[in-house]
Amino acid sequence: MERLSAIEFTMMVMIENEDGEILVQDRKKQDWPGWTFPGGHVEQNESSYTAAIREINEETDFIIVPNLSGTAEWNNLNKQTRELAFLYTATVEKRPVTGDLLWVTKKELTAKKLAGTLNDLLPIFFGEQQQIYFESNQ
Repeated sequence: MERLSAIEFTMMVMIENEDGEILVQDRKKQDWPGWTFPGGHVEQNESSYTAAIREINEETDFIIVPNLSGTAEWNNLNKQTRELAFLYTATVEKRPVTGDLLWVTKKELTAKKLAGTLNDLLPIFFGEQQQIYFESNQ
């Protein structure tokens, strides 16, 4: 039995403002179209915490203090890899956003089909679970 497998490390951050609105990206890319939270890949020699700070700054210009909410892992059947996502939350002062970013209410967020596997991850972001495992073709 082989115990080594390729693992892809990612992270995602649900950013909330003082009005309880949540920041989403309206992605147009074919691999993950629709609303999603900012995030990305953890680079070599980088922690998921450091990646969260870097990615959020690159994508939103916000400086955040991320709080780890939990993890999600899945076998990516298309890539034949295992993926491990570190899921963070952060709070920021509300300010205008541009481009593909928008502030939405929790009700708007949960009423919409979100990009990729994000619907499956919401229980972690909302503090209902700490870990999720599933299989995905994405």
